Amino acid sequence: MVSPVYAMRRLTLYVILALLATMPAMACTVPYNAGELARNLIRQINNERARLHLPDFEVSPKLTNVAQTHACDNASHNRLSHIGTDGSSPGARVLRRGYDFHFVTENVALGYETPKQVLKAWLYSSSHRQNIFEPRTEELGVAVALGRDGRMHWVMNGGRR
Repeated sequence: MVSPVYAMRRLTLYVILALLATMPAMACTVPYNAGELARNLIRQINNERARLHLPDFEVSPKLTNVAQTHACDNASHNRLSHIGTDGSSPGARVLRRGYDFHFVTENVALGYETPKQVLKAWLYSSSHRQNIFEPRTEELGVAVALGRDGRMHWVMNGGRR
């Protein structure tokens, strides 16, 4: 038979665990030079596109906002995913921010320290490379956030209205 004290401690532990599970994620930590990192990555992406005679991406504030929100979501939960913790897809997140699109793409990366490293990884991945060189994409938003473990979470959202 379980003692009343043990049962109470066990119940208290379950309540604490339940409360912790429902608490909002830790606030997003953005590197002090996040804007510079994003601009540098966009410049490098546009340089790669120029080699194939593709036009530069225009920076979209809405897509940048979507990318930052998803980078923070991934970072706050120490995960790498195209699906948001609320179950959202890249298209759903873009629409939620008022970006009515005909076409949308997303690249994510985790753990790379520099824009050059991120771009190199994306160029070696066929699906990420395809998003970078996709001729239907006209606009871009790039963002980065720091995970609780200190690793950098990168997100690139591309689109065409």
